[in-house]
Amino acid sequence: MAPRLSGSNLSLLAAALLAAAASLPPLAANAKVGVTSAADGDPRGKPPTEAERVLRVGVDVQANELITTQANDRAHLMFLDGTSLSVGPNAQLTIDKFVYDPATKTGDLAINASKGVFRLVGGKISKTNAITVTTPSSTIGIRGGISIFDADQQKTMSIFVFGISMTVSAGGKVEIVTRPGFQVTTFFGGLPGLASAIPPGALGALFAQLEGSKGGTQGGADQAAQSSGFSGANSGQGSGNTLGDRFGSGPGPSNINLSNIITKAVTQSTEIAPTNQPTLDKVISNSGQMTQTITYNGVMGGLVRDNGRYSFGTGSYQQVWSMGSNSGTTTANFNNSSYSGTTTRTGNYGFQATMPTTNSNTPGRTMNMNGAFIGQGYPNYQAGTFSVNGPNYQAGGVFAGQKAGTPPGH
Repeated sequence: MAPRLSGSNLSLLAAALLAAAASLPPLAANAKVGVTSAADGDPRGKPPTEAERVLRVGVDVQANELITTQANDRAHLMFLDGTSLSVGPNAQLTIDKFVYDPATKTGDLAINASKGVFRLVGGKISKTNAITVTTPSSTIGIRGGISIFDADQQKTMSIFVFGISMTVSAGGKVEIVTRPGFQVTTFFGGLPGLASAIPPGALGALFAQLEGSKGGTQGGADQAAQSSGFSGANSGQGSGNTLGDRFGSGPGPSNINLSNIITKAVTQSTEIAPTNQPTLDKVISNSGQMTQTITYNGVMGGLVRDNGRYSFGTGSYQQVWSMGSNSGTTTANFNNSSYSGTTTRTGNYGFQATMPTTNSNTPGRTMNMNGAFIGQGYPNYQAGTFSVNGPNYQAGGVFAGQKAGTPPGH
């Protein structure tokens, strides 16, 4: 059974990096480009040839649609290539362009964000082509990762959370960011500033705007998503916009908060030593215990396409990493299937795991995980993306984990 996730997990899972729909038809100008996967308050959408309507969970999102939120509104949008966008309060954006070829998993996505706080998690398109977000003061390009941006008429703050790269362009200058937890601020009419570490508390404040209220009568985007009934990982229901009766079920690491893990991980990696993040080489050379192993426990969530039917899936994983050999083993349980395989280091911070299924009833499926260690010394956190491929089956999303024994708030 998939784990039951806490309320604040759902918002990031709704914003997860999700697998592409493999056989969707080409998109017309005003065709569906995605779906509203969570909503808080009354976020509104105005398609180019239709009346404005409230974006409830399951409502289609169209190309060239104008989306607005007020002070108590939030929304999570999921695009057909797996890209997802969290929209904070008092925001306005237009989906300028969405073109996607599921056969080649390539395309273009362009968004015009006039104002507001947004979190974008790049899907299949971003693997080969940068997703562009245009604000009044800059143009942001996101490649294969997660970025947060806060825009108004005077300036835009762009934060690179995780992934391949983020570019910020204005006035003929381009600033490239590849280090997680760094930001670029651009003032209207000016050039992009130099990339710098996120100020203490800034990331948490932005996450708070995206997460919504907790425990109030409004509920928050996470709670709205839960009460509206995302399809369960094991429900086997859902095709197109059909939503099942639950999101996750059964026992699981309910004490692990996916959104908080990523927030804490990025904050730690920038606030403790913002200009001297160690590589794993330095960690190992300073350790003195070459045989030490670290165990990470985490959660994962994403979109599942099983024999043409769509649903959301959740899961958990455990990774045992050997600091001496720069390798390890990872086991995972996602959408009622188990996976196990080896994990190897990639670059200074990264790792990759390839894990065939261990279930006899799901033959031919393989899970791939690509992520990074985040933190000082023996890193406390890790985060990244995963995909699953098999006969008539595709899935993909995000994962985040923390070192076993990490105290709360560290």
